[in-house]
Amino acid sequence: MQEQKTITAENGTQYFVMGKHRIKITEHFPGDGKPIEELITDLIIHKIKEKAR
Repeated sequence: MQEQKTITAENGTQYFVMGKHRIKITEHFPGDGKPIEELITDLIIHKIKEKAR
């Protein structure tokens, strides 16, 4: 398996690196939207309610 790591460039941009491939990491959430922690919490609560049906 190839080495996998996350690096941060001097300008603050993060990249996922696997072997010789590098993928820029970006967030696709609006600045005025819910924070990721709240989105994950909402997802967990939704899944629990879905299973209870």
